[in-house]
Amino acid sequence: MPPALSVIVAVHDVEPWIGECLRSVAEQVPEGTEVILVDDGSTDASGRLCDELAQGRPGWRVVHQPNAGLGAARNAGLRLATADLVGFVDGDDVLLPGYRALVAAAQSRGYAVATGPVLRTDGRRTWVSALHAQALDHLGDVADVTRDPALVYDTTAWNKVYRRDFLREHDLEFPEGVLYEDLPLTIPAYCLAGPVAVVHEPVYAWRARTAGLSITQRRYEVDNLRDRFAAVAAVDRFLEQHQLHDLRVAHDDKVLRVDLPLYTAALPEGDETFRAAYLSFCEHLLGAVSEERRRRLPPTLRLYVELAAAGRMEDLVTAVRGRRGPRVWAPDTRSGWQRVRDDLAVYRLERELGLASWPQVLRRAPVRAARLLLPEDRWRRVGAAPRPRRSPARTQAAAPPPVGVPSVAGASRAAGTLSTETDPRRSPERQATNE
Repeated sequence: MPPALSVIVAVHDVEPWIGECLRSVAEQVPEGTEVILVDDGSTDASGRLCDELAQGRPGWRVVHQPNAGLGAARNAGLRLATADLVGFVDGDDVLLPGYRALVAAAQSRGYAVATGPVLRTDGRRTWVSALHAQALDHLGDVADVTRDPALVYDTTAWNKVYRRDFLREHDLEFPEGVLYEDLPLTIPAYCLAGPVAVVHEPVYAWRARTAGLSITQRRYEVDNLRDRFAAVAAVDRFLEQHQLHDLRVAHDDKVLRVDLPLYTAALPEGDETFRAAYLSFCEHLLGAVSEERRRRLPPTLRLYVELAAAGRMEDLVTAVRGRRGPRVWAPDTRSGWQRVRDDLAVYRLERELGLASWPQVLRRAPVRAARLLLPEDRWRRVGAAPRPRRSPARTQAAAPPPVGVPSVAGASRAAGTLSTETDPRRSPERQATNE
């Protein structure tokens, strides 16, 4: 009898994390699951560790192949899979206890796709993925992307299980040789599947790496930008071909609020080729976004959009420097007074474009200056509105896991012990651009 579930683990140079990942797979998948480890040309000890950890586990197998990228590794595993259901795991991430409910929902309800919430972790802290919360928090046990368009924020492959015959029937596979493989599969799958199952316990922990730069953190590289926007354009073509015009509007709004700001924040580090590619994509995107929808954007994002639409790259870079703060790839080494000067330059641009009145500038500028120049306890006294106090449950650090239990999985079991690097209820566009 074939197994009920095949789990495909894509592995490439993840030696520090592959042990925790595979222990979580062993712990969270149903008994008898087929586990296919695809070592995609690792140059560290990841491949050897896969061999060791798979040894003696029935249904586990390891495939070693020359490096071909994440999409190719997943597709290789998919061609070998034999189960009715298939799921995907990245070798530096962790399955959580909710994954069992995810598989059970797919098995019992017979839907082509099942999805569930995601946590983020840096190995020390765990917090809610705001992008997935935006998509899933308001849903019941069943959803349909044509009625629940916020599902376009749920674009990752690994917090889902799919019926393998559904993927095969619709020729759905991951693009190869590019970054951002998930998007061109997940949104079409949602559209073609109709109703999908939704579970509400976190199913997956997505790692935010603190050592080195991940793909998403190397966003100032032009190939990174081109691949991201090629994935977005592929989804746009699919939605237009299937005449899903309302969903195209929802997808454009998501791209405008999440994808575009990721690369806007990298403009100061980007070279001329990067900046030209950025403006080209803005032309594609903003041509489908009405003036009314642009007016509803958050103020700083609207400023960026208006400058990009006008092709004013130097002013756009000035605005980004003034507002973005430090990033993983670009620590902020400016003095306090330089940050204030840069911030005032942004206010001048807002006034020039008619996006802020003088009373608004006079009210906001002193508070911003105080925040940039003074310690937090002092700038609050000069007019900054106090932030809401977090509950102890939101700020308490997760307890160390018991021996033998993956640290992220252990931390996730107590929903009230999430510690946060950022407020887990921040808007997804704010959280995404901070990563």
